[in-house]
Amino acid sequence: MMRREIFHSVSIGLRSAWSKYATPFQRMMGITLAVLITGEVILARAVHLGGLSQLLSAWPGLLLLIGALCYCMWRSFPKLIDTCLLAIWAVLITNTLSLLIQIAGRSPCPLIDQTLVSMDARVHFSTIYIMHLVARVPPVKAGLAVAYALLSPFIIAAILIPTLRGRSDAARRYVLGIVIAAILTAALSAIWPAAGPWTTQDFRPTKAQAGVAAYLIRLKSSGPVDLDMNDAGIVSFPSFHVVLAILSAMALGTIRSLRVWVWALAGLICISAITTGWHYGIDILGGIILAI
Repeated sequence: MMRREIFHSVSIGLRSAWSKYATPFQRMMGITLAVLITGEVILARAVHLGGLSQLLSAWPGLLLLIGALCYCMWRSFPKLIDTCLLAIWAVLITNTLSLLIQIAGRSPCPLIDQTLVSMDARVHFSTIYIMHLVARVPPVKAGLAVAYALLSPFIIAAILIPTLRGRSDAARRYVLGIVIAAILTAALSAIWPAAGPWTTQDFRPTKAQAGVAAYLIRLKSSGPVDLDMNDAGIVSFPSFHVVLAILSAMALGTIRSLRVWVWALAGLICISAITTGWHYGIDILGGIILAI
């Protein structure tokens, strides 16, 4: 009898909390993801992109977040509820948009690396020149490499910190901004696909860069291809790395004490996209414009 009463009280508490937090934003995100997932599954089959079961690898973490959300609703921790909800959307969005980018990679449009390097040359810009310049100062090169790798924790911070500091609106705008930017990025990369500067300039690609280029070539082939979440970063123009860095700084910049630091990090990440050899200069400009 006592167990039934406990279960009943917990159920009432969860329903009450859910009715309170089922805001227009949550409903909009649910509808958006449902539309994206349905459309992506149809498109993936149409372009013969298989291996969609890889997307299920996110479910253990997602279930953990759902469990944390239920506990926070039961115990009535408002800020943590918002944090859990945004983290859940982030996990779902990451996998959904990654699939969208790879579907875009199946477009029949040819690679435009030569066009991008020519556009850089018109303004006297060269990725390899910047790389060689930075290589003369090893501490700077190492620091920029670290900055490039800091994007993932930067994204997580942009979701969690504003929410925990009572600025949930900034975090929600950030998540919605990522969705819009990723859709636009996928459309642009489908029309103007490119691998990266190592295909047009005389420097050896890293293992990750070579893997991305090889995967993009496979996606451009006419035969069926299996999804590859490890080499999913196939977009050169515009730089989605830059887009995410700027959007993250916008979200974290709503906290005055962090503003200078987060914009400085965003700037370093944008520069590092060049110094690590991942992008052309026009890619960075495209990413900045898209983020704005």
